[in-house]
Amino acid sequence: MTDIAVTKFSSNSLGNVSYPPAWPWTDVINKAHTNGVKIIMTVTNSDKNSLHKILISSSVKLNLIKNIKSIIETYKLDGVNIDFEGLYLSDRGTLINNFMKELTDSIHSAFPGKEVSFAAPHINWSGWNFKGLAASCDYIFIMGYSYYGKSSPNAGPTAPLIGGSHNITNTILVQYASVNPDKLILGVPYFGNHWETYSPYQGAAVEKYVGAVPFESAEASAEVYGKLWSTTYQTPWYRWKDGNYWNQVWYDDDSSLGMKYDFAIAHHLKGIGIWALGYDGDRQELWNEINLKFGNGKLLPPVRPQQLRIIAQADSVLEIMFEIPKSAVSFKIFKSMDGLHFTDSVEVTSNDIIIKGLSPDSIYYFRVKALNSSGESNFTELLSAVPKITVSKTLIVNGFDRVTDTTNHFDFIRFDAEPVFDNGYPFSSTSNEAVFEGKVSLSDYNNVIWILGDESTADQTFNQFEQDSVKSFLENGGNLFVSGSEIGYGLDRSGYSSSEDISFYKNYLKAEYINDAPEGKKAYYYSAQPIGSGIFEGLSKFNFDDGTHGTIDVDWPDAIAAINGSKDVLQYVGVPVSQGVAGISFSGMFPNGKKGGKLVYLAFPFETIYPANVRIAYMKKVFDFFETPVSVVNNENPVPTEFKLYQNYPNPFNPSTIISFILPGAGNAKIIIYNSIGEEIKNFNFNDISKGNHKIVWNGINEYGMRAASGMYIYTILFNSQNGETFRMSRKMILLK
Repeated sequence: MTDIAVTKFSSNSLGNVSYPPAWPWTDVINKAHTNGVKIIMTVTNSDKNSLHKILISSSVKLNLIKNIKSIIETYKLDGVNIDFEGLYLSDRGTLINNFMKELTDSIHSAFPGKEVSFAAPHINWSGWNFKGLAASCDYIFIMGYSYYGKSSPNAGPTAPLIGGSHNITNTILVQYASVNPDKLILGVPYFGNHWETYSPYQGAAVEKYVGAVPFESAEASAEVYGKLWSTTYQTPWYRWKDGNYWNQVWYDDDSSLGMKYDFAIAHHLKGIGIWALGYDGDRQELWNEINLKFGNGKLLPPVRPQQLRIIAQADSVLEIMFEIPKSAVSFKIFKSMDGLHFTDSVEVTSNDIIIKGLSPDSIYYFRVKALNSSGESNFTELLSAVPKITVSKTLIVNGFDRVTDTTNHFDFIRFDAEPVFDNGYPFSSTSNEAVFEGKVSLSDYNNVIWILGDESTADQTFNQFEQDSVKSFLENGGNLFVSGSEIGYGLDRSGYSSSEDISFYKNYLKAEYINDAPEGKKAYYYSAQPIGSGIFEGLSKFNFDDGTHGTIDVDWPDAIAAINGSKDVLQYVGVPVSQGVAGISFSGMFPNGKKGGKLVYLAFPFETIYPANVRIAYMKKVFDFFETPVSVVNNENPVPTEFKLYQNYPNPFNPSTIISFILPGAGNAKIIIYNSIGEEIKNFNFNDISKGNHKIVWNGINEYGMRAASGMYIYTILFNSQNGETFRMSRKMILLK
């Protein structure tokens, strides 16, 4: 890194300049200069009338230049970048170029060696003289992004390298062909754009522009919904269905940015720039790519492995699996008997390791690091398992990934493992990512314990694929124990949560969100007690952590209410039940259910209950409840009056799955199966189909008689009734290897 441009120093029609928030950034300036990095002030203005006055009025122009020089001198800055956007057509040529020359001459005269640059558009829509502009300053920063954006009628890439009539290649080789490449900085985006669209396909028509998405969020969401790659534009994107519309997000990752860096190097540009620092959060991929292309060319240490899972395969045998991160060469597996002290480790090259000869009466904890010649990654989250197979199989899912405004040591499973095993239940464990990526199926287990800590909206408590997995699990008789302090806040807030999230929360978690904390009081209530004759009857009240007992400060425990057949089982001490409770339970049939299932949901993290013997006692009550037979009322197959497409079962699946649906009347129906890039691979036609319940079996074979590849698929039903009504509905499913 050579320069950091600080935005924004706003200018006005009088030539005055205002400072960025919290200026002066003394720590940033000092640290940058200590490391040989320049600090550039970015002067902004997007009001065309104000800009016109600056350019035509000598007094305003001189005042602006004077103020810029004063700020550079006062704060020991290293130059200025001018970001004037929205200029009148008549101002884009001679006037702006003359202003830049006057500014550059004045700055160079007063401060030899200081930089003067201009932030210019990627397309010469009209009026620009880029050659003259480049001659009037030290260099041009090309804003090589927002090729598609807020006003685009179709979804598309923020910064396409190729494809279409406008792209990065066209910008450099055509739009700026007259400019010496040594005077060009290619600005690239650390963000993408999100649209609601009318179809799932590349280039789909836009229903609504939703907003910009920083790389950190986009990359995390792409891991959930499945990253797609556009060979047309050489950029990644992803999509999902939400209600009546599809959603598409197009952005850049290390692969697409690396191709742009190669292009900049091949065409001898002065360098590349980023809009904007910080949009990558704590992720390292983009910095690794910059170092590889522009640094010493040496690989940086890899990022930590993802989708870790520890599965009991037989008595005394555990299997450790994870996904291989980019640039990793080998892996170090660390083993512990308490989750705290890791004195045993082994280096391997495989990401699928079988460990034999273990005690079937012990809990084993594991963490993993990835290695290459440059060093090692951070640890994965802590997971654990007991190498013992029993009739009633239990899985612990760690879904607590939050790192901001919390204290996450990625070891919450320590506070579940002992209570589960002490009550006689050996277990396996997995990251939630391995569940929604289809690497672990909930349907293989009788009991699932889902850890969410204070996972909130930024990290998603239950994403769409996790919801589908949980729905299928409960509909088929599974037992779910889930706890977390922000589940209701994320899934059931009016005006924020999606209709799908709200439906999942009310119908499958059987709760209604009341408040973000009991009575809306932050960090006030830290104890709970059983209610009446609920599943925790006979136990005493207890405390949960305020941040001083080894986990996290549960300062915002949700207040919830039991609905749709569930029962209140825990209340916050001192809070009337009418103000929201701390826990609910449910036993019975879930929507679309085939067998009765069970649910225990706590509105604070179970792991924060202390001391350990209290957690053990409450976990015993949970398993006692799970072992009680479910009583289900049979409605004697009521006549259907709705149109509905059920989630396929099983899901994920291999080799076959059942797709069920309800038709409200007779007519013609068609089920179409699409792959992840929208290509039709299989269809089923039903002419003159009758009203009622129907199902088909898909064996994973496409229209050409070949087995379909593993991955995500979308199945859609189209129904035209005899009375002229048309219906359409889609769902997702995952085919495993």
